[in-house]
Formats: sequence, structure tokens, C-alpha cells
Amino acid sequence: MPGSWTNSMMAWSQIVLAVGVALTSLPALVLSCKVVDWQPMSFPEQVAAAQIVVHARVLDKVNGTYGHWPYAYRGVLRVYCVFKGGPLPASITVDEMGRLTSCHHTKVDIGEDYILLLKRDGGMFLPDEVNYLSVAFPADQDHFDQVSRTCSLSNFTSLASTDPASQPGCVVNRTETGSSACLGSSSASHRQSYSLLAVVFAVFTFVQALLV
Repeated sequence: MPGSWTNSMMAWSQIVLAVGVALTSLPALVLSCKVVDWQPMSFPEQVAAAQIVVHARVLDKVNGTYGHWPYAYRGVLRVYCVFKGGPLPASITVDEMGRLTSCHHTKVDIGEDYILLLKRDGGMFLPDEVNYLSVAFPADQDHFDQVSRTCSLSNFTSLASTDPASQPGCVVNRTETGSSACLGSSSASHRQSYSLLAVVFAVFTFVQALLV
């Protein structure tokens, strides 16, 4: 009986040791994120707190700086619109995406469009997880409407084409506006263009009437 008890204890010790080794070998991403005095933030609040806000498509995922592939990765993005934090190039690479740690877990899928909150860190772009949550939001009309209200845009709608050059309502914003909270689309400039065309047309009509 003592021998059986000893064997059972040794078996349990081996199991506990194996579980301990397995847990310590797992990446930090499986552990829960603990933040002191954490408070929920709405999507508009996160937009206001983020350094950069863009509408972009994920073209590819590659191994990131800190490893943990394929759980963590760099996202290669095609930027369609910069709401805040420009200027940005049309193509950027964002490091530390995916589940790098339990408190860094902005996951994206190739071929999908997102509204992303980003930040600059030296020469890199990173997710700006202002509330320790994923900052890859669906590029749907509801989120566009919320960005529109937060950034004081008017009549903003989602893109119908994958070619940003063909979009009159939203192109890559390459103009830095200093401390402005949000950068808008090109809709204002297009409204000015339409007004100018209307004036030109009116003058042309008036001159034509005089000639007749």
C-alpha cells in the first residue's frame, strides 16, 4: 500500500511538473490582460485618443519584429483614407499586429477592410491600442458614421471601389494640419470645385445670352 501511494504521488508530481512547463512555454498571449483601473471606452472615444485613424485594406501578413509567428505579425496595408494623423503614404506596414501579448491583440485578415487606430513609434507604425483592446474595427457604415461625427465630416459613406484614386469622397490625405483632432476627406475641396464650376457655367451662360 505505501508503495502504491508513493507511485501515485510521483505520478501526480510528474503531471504537475509537465503542466507547469507547458504553461511557462506558452506565449504571453494566452494569459488574460490585467490593467489597473481599466475603464471601457466607446469607439468615438478611442478615435479621439488615437494618434492616427485610417481606412485600409490588409494586403498581406508577414513575420513581425518580435516573432510569435503566426500569432503575431506585420500587416501590409493599402491606405484608402486618413481621418486623423496624416500625412501617410498609400501603402504602410504595421508591426505588432495579431496577438503579440495578452494586452496587444489587434488581429486582422488578409483581403479585409478595417478602420484602424495606429501610432508612430520611431520609424514604425503600430496599433494604437488606447484601451488595451483590438483597434481593428469593421469598415461598415455604422463605424464610418461614428468617425464622420467624431471628425466633423459630412455625408461620409463607405468606398464602393478598391481604387482610392477613383473615390471623390475619400482619398489618402497627405496634408498635415498640425494639432487638428481629425482630418477629413476631400469632400470640402470637391464642394469648392463644384461651386467654381457653377460660377463658370453661369458666366458662360450669361455671355452666350448677350451674344444671341
